[in-house]
Amino acid sequence: MGNILKVEKQLQIQTLTQLKWSDRKIGKELQVDRGTVSKYRKGFKNRPKVPTDFEVTPGTQSPNIFPYRDFIKIKYLQHLSAQRIYQDLVEERGYSGSYDSVKRYVRKLKKKVKRYSERLHHPPGREAQVDFGKSPCFVRVNGRYRRVWLFKMTLCCSKHSYEELVERQDLETFIRCHERGFKFFNGVPEIVTLDNIKSGVLRACLYDPVLNQTYLSFAAHWKFAANPCIPGKPEHKGVVERDIGYTKDNGLKRRRFESLEDGNCFLRHWNRRWAQTRIHGSTKRQVWSMFNEIERPLLNPLTERCFEYFKIGTRKVDVSGLIEVQSCFYAVPPQYVGERLVVHFNQQWIKIIKDGQVIITHRRLKQRGKVSQPLSCLPSWKHPDLESQERYYLKKARAAGPCVHRVVFELLSSENPMSIRRVRGMMRLLREYGPEITEKASSQALRSHNLRYQTVLHLCQQIKNGLDLSFKGLTQEHELMRPLSDYENLLV
Repeated sequence: MGNILKVEKQLQIQTLTQLKWSDRKIGKELQVDRGTVSKYRKGFKNRPKVPTDFEVTPGTQSPNIFPYRDFIKIKYLQHLSAQRIYQDLVEERGYSGSYDSVKRYVRKLKKKVKRYSERLHHPPGREAQVDFGKSPCFVRVNGRYRRVWLFKMTLCCSKHSYEELVERQDLETFIRCHERGFKFFNGVPEIVTLDNIKSGVLRACLYDPVLNQTYLSFAAHWKFAANPCIPGKPEHKGVVERDIGYTKDNGLKRRRFESLEDGNCFLRHWNRRWAQTRIHGSTKRQVWSMFNEIERPLLNPLTERCFEYFKIGTRKVDVSGLIEVQSCFYAVPPQYVGERLVVHFNQQWIKIIKDGQVIITHRRLKQRGKVSQPLSCLPSWKHPDLESQERYYLKKARAAGPCVHRVVFELLSSENPMSIRRVRGMMRLLREYGPEITEKASSQALRSHNLRYQTVLHLCQQIKNGLDLSFKGLTQEHELMRPLSDYENLLV
């Protein structure tokens, strides 16, 4: 479906059409394509004529608005906008007056209708409110002057505050600003009320908001409760909302800084010189003295170490028992192959988690493509390296007999790449023929200096079939053999 012009634009097109303006002239004046103007002009033919400001006596309201005053007031008390009220009037009551008349009447209602707002009591040390706001000052960042973000944390009881200029609103910046604020106050409040920004709240909800898991871990580390404000109700953290405006107007407006450090240095000076020493309009007391006397003693103590920031992701374990995190690979125990696991990671470590329990922790690899695979992540039957495999084969051969052990040792000592396969063949012979037959066959192979697998296999088969392969010594005399004395005569 194509874009639909706002009601104000449609009314302007209808009014100018009634004044006999051409489509080209209307499009040029309102910066709208003349084809769009033509479409709306044709649609206006069947609509009732809209009264324009030229048809209303100056200083008076359109007479069509008065029958709908109660309806407009009810809608206004439901917090509907003037544009929405105008649309409901047209759709539900057949209103034929102008949108400007509705706006003027709603503007008067704002002055007449006073909404009640309860003044909340804030016990000392109970709550702090945090928020980001666009700073009115300009800061030089990467060679260019631009407006940065203003972070603000305000204690609700004493109105003492911490402010800082930052370049971005990401989660790590949000957390570090909290920590610096706690250290500035030298304590931690019981509750931190925050806006529904993605750095702290993944899904805003009136009854059950979903908080960012990293921010929840941060709150547990510093021992405070995170309390997101109600969606669409920034006045629920009105203390910090008002305080941000005070900082912008009285501290940062029309200022320019060469760096973030210069801007934050100025804010610290401004806080000491002006923000702390002012008499607050709500408490009628000096901010600094009230903080020291009432609120500081009731703040919770700081933790001994800062929070270890981490990111969260989900990864599927591949067939090799590895997961990939930023182009490096980390092993998990083999029983988790094929499952999706939660991963917490930062620049120092990788934690792999299943159902809230840490399965294994790895040190973060720096070089792309590297693999971290400790021995605990290998299957019980798998050897970690070739040396371990060779030690295993020698142990099995020693248990079978000295000749089998010597054959295996001789094979492993050679540099022939086929030797390890022949050793595996010897292990197969031990399983198939047993240690006794394999030991005898190994003894015969050693005497003949032929340690090939096929030779030992043939000997094992012969021994199993009952052939006598015992070594009887060398024959010294035989009818086919010449006596040694004949050789002596030939040499003389």
